[in-house]
Amino acid sequence: MRPTVSEQLSGISRLLADVVGPEVLDPYASDVLAGAVTTLELLADGWARVAPFLRWDIEATGRVLALAGVDRPPPPEDPLDIEALYECDRRARRLLSEAMAAVMERPQAREAAVALFRTRADRYPIAARPQPRSGGEPSC
Repeated sequence: MRPTVSEQLSGISRLLADVVGPEVLDPYASDVLAGAVTTLELLADGWARVAPFLRWDIEATGRVLALAGVDRPPPPEDPLDIEALYECDRRARRLLSEAMAAVMERPQAREAAVALFRTRADRYPIAARPQPRSGGEPSC
């Protein structure tokens, strides 16, 4: 299928940067536009890795839950149903949040949770990148 989702997102990003950007003279509006362009680029780069990330996160979170003695949610029937993956991941993360007292009481579960949080941050497919502001300082 052409153009791909990534190609469409990248194309919109380029149009905004190359066509709209030069016409935006207000510094604040220019910063907002730069943020939108960056977001589109992040989505273009990472959207295809979201489903694999969610499947990994559901499984990894489930292992921590099991170590804490909490039943993990069943994975979605269709591993390609992104909405079902999001919902399952939200349930797993909510269960983990609710089980933190049990996680903290069990050293193996606590170590696994810390490793999960670190690995999750590294693997997240659409991570924000700081962008320079029009004045040259990094934006918040």
